[in-house]
Amino acid sequence: MKTLPKWFEYQHKMTFLETNVVGNIYFSHYFALMGKCRDAALEQMLPDVETYLKQGFGLITEYAHIDFANAGRLFDRLLIRMGCLALSRTRMGFEFEFIREQDGTVLCKGRNAIIWVNPQHRPAIMPDGLYNGTSEYYGLQPKECE
Repeated sequence: MKTLPKWFEYQHKMTFLETNVVGNIYFSHYFALMGKCRDAALEQMLPDVETYLKQGFGLITEYAHIDFANAGRLFDRLLIRMGCLALSRTRMGFEFEFIREQDGTVLCKGRNAIIWVNPQHRPAIMPDGLYNGTSEYYGLQPKECE
């Protein structure tokens, strides 16, 4: 994976709910945490996102993948880092790193792509605030965003 210039960071402490009987983080929770991290970034970059959602616009996951390297455990404090790999007027692609804060161990890395959709669930032009906010936050130049 290429080195990204900037990351959005989200912290989370793992609980009993997110672990299996032996105390390992259950794999599906990493996907849920990708969504939580992405939602936190979305709220920051497009504060009025709720207005669009009430109008029927939204985000659909196009792709999600995780490569697991190390086991996470109950009560681990995770730093979830999200970098923008691709941005167009209708799609965003992200890279994730899940790091155990206690010792800096990378637990896994993943990728996720999402599509901005209209009320008919068809790809749509995302709001300028989201497009511009994402490109500005990550320091992307216009040619990198198309």
